[in-house]
Amino acid sequence: MGCGGAGTNSVHRLASAGVEGVRTVAVNTDREHLGRASCDQRILLGDGAVRGTGGRPEIGARLAAMHEKDVRAAVCGGDLTFVIAGLGGGTGTGVAPVVANWARASGATVVGLATMPFRAESHRQEPARRGLDALREACHSLVVLENDLLVKRVPDLPVEDAFAVLDHIVGETIRGLTEAVNRRSLIQLDFPDLREILRAGGVSSILFGEGDVYRPETVVESMMRNALLDADYSTSGGAIVQITTGTRVPLRSVDHVMDDIRRRIRSDARVAFGVRTDDEFEGSMRVMTVLTGVRPATVGARATGVPAVA
Repeated sequence: MGCGGAGTNSVHRLASAGVEGVRTVAVNTDREHLGRASCDQRILLGDGAVRGTGGRPEIGARLAAMHEKDVRAAVCGGDLTFVIAGLGGGTGTGVAPVVANWARASGATVVGLATMPFRAESHRQEPARRGLDALREACHSLVVLENDLLVKRVPDLPVEDAFAVLDHIVGETIRGLTEAVNRRSLIQLDFPDLREILRAGGVSSILFGEGDVYRPETVVESMMRNALLDADYSTSGGAIVQITTGTRVPLRSVDHVMDDIRRRIRSDARVAFGVRTDDEFEGSMRVMTVLTGVRPATVGARATGVPAVA
């Protein structure tokens, strides 16, 4: 479920990538933007009578309530529902918590994927924080991505390409989790394990790493280096790890990666992992990790219920 402009963009790219076993829905107030989105279903809020919400989340929430029947029908029946939004504006910030609440009421495990505005967008900071609090309350687990860290990771990319990187990360997370469960793997990641870790979530972070299968320590190092949330990961109470590698992967490499991840989180953390083989990754290894219950250093600290790290 993509909510607002940023959420619609993410859903469009996800649908264009052709991820199996996923139904994509875009919810927006902008008829023109919505019409350009490739997805399974589009829900136009306000019936085209409004274009945007003037940056007021309360209007977004009100419009979602006006279309409750359509939105509830769209979220009904999902086992795992991702609610995607850019926070700080009116539509995504106001609509996403409403959608997440309805998805949760339908029985789905609900994961929010939220991007925070740049620090330079001072007028969007407080609405984004309030939206983050509301979305955290509505979701079982909330993955937070910081635009400011994106600038540090890809400073020289054109703006449109940089935001495409964020959409790619969101898409790869959803693809990784769904394919880990739906596709036959060397070591299968069970949906009940995934669900229980996400349901105990709190604020979460996505980490991606890739490297030489015979130097597994570099894979985890690259994963930690590329994080898009500044957080204390040692507080994490759960980890979902999906490893993609070639058919000749040494067992010790998988073991090394898992040991390295375990050392970085709480000793009593619940960990589930899967290993999928792909001929394209012969000699290399890609690791996607969702760490739940992390403590953000800056944005989103209030949403965790714990003080920020100095």
